[in-house]
Amino acid sequence: MGIRGKNLDSQNLAVVPSAYRITSIIITNYRGEKADVLDISTRMVINESLYSNTLTLKLTLKDSTNFIEDFPIIGQEKIKIKFDYKRLSNGEEEDDIDIEIDFFVNEYPTFGSSENQAYTQAISLLAISEQSYISNQKKISRSYNNNTSEEILRIFHEELDLIKSKFKTSPEGHEAISTSQGIISNQRPLDVIEWFRRQTYSENTFSPFFLYQTVDGSFNFKSMSYLVSKDNEVYNRYYDVRGFNYSSLEQPELNFRQSDQRILSVSSDLKLNKSIQSRRGAFASKNNYLDYGNKTYTNFEYNYQKDFLDKELPSLEGKKILSDKFLIGDQKLTDFTQAHCEYISVNSKAFDGNSNYNNMSKISRHFINAYNALSDTITHDIRLHGNLRLTAGTKIELIFPKNIDPLVRKDEVSENKKEEDEMEEGEDHKNKFLSGKYLITSVIHEFSDDEYYVNLRVKRDSFSVDLGSDSFISGGLSSNVGSGPVGGGLLDL
Repeated sequence: MGIRGKNLDSQNLAVVPSAYRITSIIITNYRGEKADVLDISTRMVINESLYSNTLTLKLTLKDSTNFIEDFPIIGQEKIKIKFDYKRLSNGEEEDDIDIEIDFFVNEYPTFGSSENQAYTQAISLLAISEQSYISNQKKISRSYNNNTSEEILRIFHEELDLIKSKFKTSPEGHEAISTSQGIISNQRPLDVIEWFRRQTYSENTFSPFFLYQTVDGSFNFKSMSYLVSKDNEVYNRYYDVRGFNYSSLEQPELNFRQSDQRILSVSSDLKLNKSIQSRRGAFASKNNYLDYGNKTYTNFEYNYQKDFLDKELPSLEGKKILSDKFLIGDQKLTDFTQAHCEYISVNSKAFDGNSNYNNMSKISRHFINAYNALSDTITHDIRLHGNLRLTAGTKIELIFPKNIDPLVRKDEVSENKKEEDEMEEGEDHKNKFLSGKYLITSVIHEFSDDEYYVNLRVKRDSFSVDLGSDSFISGGLSSNVGSGPVGGGLLDL
C-alpha cells in the first residue's frame, strides 16, 4: 500500500480525521535530477520534539523498476515533501494544509529484497533538516557580544542559510533577556546554538528556552513560560472515550469532530516521585558561586513556595504539586536545600559590565532547574488521528473519565440531592486530577497504508486540583477545564 492519501471529497476536503493528501515526494540526486517517488513510498515517519533542533524523516521505498540503480541513489540526495488538502479545523471551519518540508538524506540503514517477490527490493532512508546537515560540515570561530537569542538567529542566518522569517521567537513579555560576551572556539554551529540555548532565560519568569523545528519548516525558539502561559492558546480538546453518538451519514461534521477529538490509545508515566524531582531542583536547591575575579563566594537557596509559587511564575494549571502537610521528621521537602546543589565559577572581571556568561547563572540557574524538573510531573503517550497542526509546543486539553462504572456513580450521586443540584453537567464523570491542560513535547507523524496518525508525548508541570481543598479529598471539586460532558462512554459535543 502507498502513502498518497485518500478519503478526500471533490473539494479536496478530508472526510475522516485520518485523511490526508501528499502531493509529491521529490527526491533530487547528486546530478540535480528530480524524481517523484510518491508511488513507490510505502511508509513515512516524521519526528519532531521540543528537545531536538531538527526534524527527522524515515522513508521506506519499495522498488520493482530498478529505480535505485538507474536514478541513481548514492547517498547525496535531497527530499522535498508537499502536503496540499483541507480538513475541518476543530470540526467547524476548513483549514488549508499547504506545507512543504525539505530534508537532506544522511543515512540508509536498511536494504533488503522480498522473499515472495524476487524482483522487488526495499530501502529505508533517514533524513534531517538542511541546517542540521550543514552544521555537520563546518565549524565556526569568532567573538560574540549580544543577546543570546540574537546570536542564535545570526548563526542560523549567516552560517546555516536559514531565511529569517523561518526563525520564530516568543512574543512580547516572554523574550530572552540573557546577554553575554566571549569567544566561540572552533565549534559546530548547532553545538554553539545549543550552548547559547542552555544559557538563555526569559524576562521576569527566568524560564528556560526550547529550540525545535516543526513540520512547517520553522525553527522555534520559545520560552517555557510562554508555552505554558495563557498566551499560548489551547488548540483543541481530546477525550478518552469509546462510544459515539453522531452518525457519519446524518451528522457528518459532528461525527468528524467527535472522531477527531477521540484519544485512540493512551499510556501514562505519572512521574509523581517527589524525591526524584527534589533531587533535580524542583523544590529546593543550594546554588554556590565562586567569583575568582574578586575572590568572593556567595550562595543562594531556592525555595519552591517562596521563589516559584509566591512569585506566581507561569504553569499550565497554576496549582502546586507539593503539599506542606507531608513532613520528613519535622521538615518539608522545601527545607532540604542540599537535595540539589550547583557549584559554578564566575569571573566578574572578565569583561566590563559583568557580562561573563556564567554570571547569568546567578540569576537563572535555580529557576531553569526547577522548570525542567517540574515539567515531568505527569506524562502521557497518546495516539490520535493525524493532524499536521498538532506540533511540538502546542497546548491541548485532555479529558479522562472517572474510573468507576457510570451507573454506580449515578446511584452514589442520587443519594445526595444537594450534590446533584450543584454539579456541572458532565463534570461529575470527569477525572479532575488527570484531566486538564498539557503541553505537546514530541510528535511522531506516521503515514502508512493511506492512513495518518500522530503519536504524542504530552506533559504537564502542575495539578488542576487544589491540594489544600477539602473538596479534592471528597471528590466534589471544581475544575476550569470546560463543560464538554463525558459519561457512559460517549462524547457529547
